[in-house]
Amino acid sequence: MQNKELENQIDFLFSAALKKCGNLYDAEDLTQETLLCALSYTAKGNYIENMRAWLLTVLNHKWNDQLRRKYRQPVIGIGDGFDIMDDGEEILNVEMAEEAEQVRKAVAYLEKIYREVIVRHYMNGEKIEDIAEELGIPEGTVKRRLFDGREKVRKGMETMESYTRQSYSPVTLKVYNSGNNGRNKEPGSLVNRDLLAQNILWAAYEKPVSAEEIAKAIGVATAYAEPVIQKLVNGELMKQVGNKYYTDFIIYTVEDREKHIPAQKEFVKNHFDLFWNGIEEGLRELRAEKFYPSFNLDEKNSLEMYFAFHCLDSGLSGILSNVLGGKQKFPYRKDGGRWIAFGNVYFKKFDPMEHPDIMMHFYTGERFTFFEKLTDKKVLLRVFSAEGFPNYSYYSSPDYDFLRGNDDMDEILTKLLFLLHTGIPFEYLGFSEAYLKAVPWLTKCKILREENGRPEVNIPILNGKEYEKFWRILDKSTEKIYSDVLLKTRMGEFLKDKKKEYPSHIQSVSLFKQYMHSYDAMLFACVREAINRGKLYDGNYDDDSERVNQHPCPMILVIDEVR
Repeated sequence: MQNKELENQIDFLFSAALKKCGNLYDAEDLTQETLLCALSYTAKGNYIENMRAWLLTVLNHKWNDQLRRKYRQPVIGIGDGFDIMDDGEEILNVEMAEEAEQVRKAVAYLEKIYREVIVRHYMNGEKIEDIAEELGIPEGTVKRRLFDGREKVRKGMETMESYTRQSYSPVTLKVYNSGNNGRNKEPGSLVNRDLLAQNILWAAYEKPVSAEEIAKAIGVATAYAEPVIQKLVNGELMKQVGNKYYTDFIIYTVEDREKHIPAQKEFVKNHFDLFWNGIEEGLRELRAEKFYPSFNLDEKNSLEMYFAFHCLDSGLSGILSNVLGGKQKFPYRKDGGRWIAFGNVYFKKFDPMEHPDIMMHFYTGERFTFFEKLTDKKVLLRVFSAEGFPNYSYYSSPDYDFLRGNDDMDEILTKLLFLLHTGIPFEYLGFSEAYLKAVPWLTKCKILREENGRPEVNIPILNGKEYEKFWRILDKSTEKIYSDVLLKTRMGEFLKDKKKEYPSHIQSVSLFKQYMHSYDAMLFACVREAINRGKLYDGNYDDDSERVNQHPCPMILVIDEVR
């Protein structure tokens, strides 16, 4: 049946060949070679669905090969087993467009040292001696890379379909850090808006792998993966050893993050007084300070919540330092920061409803923004992101794009609060009045309030001397937590079987990061226990209905004179 259909195409095929060749002799040869390809292909049991299109494709390949030979250019063809054939080797007559496309894909997946010589020699027609001269390597090295590259392409063709799940179902990887960010908000800025970077990091996590292996795992050409890999190496999130790369920080799954939460909640409930005694004493002292009565109810509760968060965050860190034998050491980074990275990986879209324990105990630590001089004032904003409460988030408005995706969101908020409090005209600082659009949302978040028809700051504002007193009380309460001998003993016992394992080739992971999710839910567990016992004001933090009584997140603003 196929042979009969093939006979019906001979006249058409010869006509097409004659247009290309311009003479009967070459046209007959070109037609004959094309027909032989078709016969060879069908003799192996293959079926040609669109005979005319198939024949034209092969004829065009044959014609292009004749032109290359005529002008003494190298030929890249497909051999038995889809191999790339070098000059002088016999080329199989079957040259399907689909197969040629597979060769090009396989070449694209090669590492740079092989890909560049394959492309230059076989596809661009450059001579071996010219390639060697331009790359600054011996001709023998070029020939060796051509040979190795052809072998890699052959093997790549055989395994082209054996991609990992990551190639068609990419992961999401969020990178965070302890310590101080780099100049451009590194390390998170290198990764968190770049899905390719996220998947490269995950592909190179379990063991050191080559750029080619990374590219194949995530289903992209090596040529596209290599610049991103280099960016991550330069950014100190990956390391290179020879031609292998690996991700140089610890990564947690959702299961890692939630499996110890029930035990942490039970531990806090059973040892609450050990956590809270120092905080209770500090809060009594704070409430007796002269500046405290000047705050309204929202401001007092914001101040006290910040106090509790800071004491527990620093106190738990201090206990861990004692139990594990020393504080975290934050290395100086090329980006100007001092940080330790860690990541959370998601294999599917994270559904908060499926992981309520994670959501109820999640916070990203403390952030602070400091201006040495705004007009004639020093200005400091300190804030804990209390994501574990279902509160409105000041940097995530659904109504407008204020701060959303802005890496300087806390700087903008600090300036806005300062200008609203002092009444200094926005233009004096070159600050855009467009940010006034944020006022309704920040009022909803209770960071602002409306008073006499104008917005007022609704979080505690301290001057320099008040801040010094506040901080002395804070330090004393924090020290009582991490110096409690019984609490340290109990924590040491609790942590014994909760160490997170990670790939052994990674050398930079601190013990703190291995135990990170063994204790990180304790802060929220302790705050909620304090609220339940009447130790902290219940500002309906966990009311997820209308949030009518939402409390502002734990934050303070310090405005002091420049001395």
